[in-house]
Amino acid sequence: MEPSPAAVEVHKDEATRLYEALLDGQVVGSLAYETAGGRVTLTHSYVDPDQRHRGIASALARHALEDLTESPSKVGIYCGFVADYVQDHPEWNDSVDISRSAFIATRTARDTTSGH
Repeated sequence: MEPSPAAVEVHKDEATRLYEALLDGQVVGSLAYETAGGRVTLTHSYVDPDQRHRGIASALARHALEDLTESPSKVGIYCGFVADYVQDHPEWNDSVDISRSAFIATRTARDTTSGH
């Protein structure tokens, strides 16, 4: 049975600059961020392979965006997953700057399902 996004606990670890997703107390995913000049940038995300396609990365993105959009400056997005999340949830458009030129080429679920 797949966990609902509500079953995923997300917390921010400022020492490691990670948002971490936990299921049953175990870290199963993370979303890294960097801070420079008062601006926060979400750089990359990771979910354990056996936990993918269960809403964990979406829970990480949602939590980080909710947390970071409290500040007056826009959140930088270098993470391809978070950029796709924002594209699917346009309510975040005014709160972020997406920098697709900074993306690292990686193979995503969208790549594998679309035949690319």
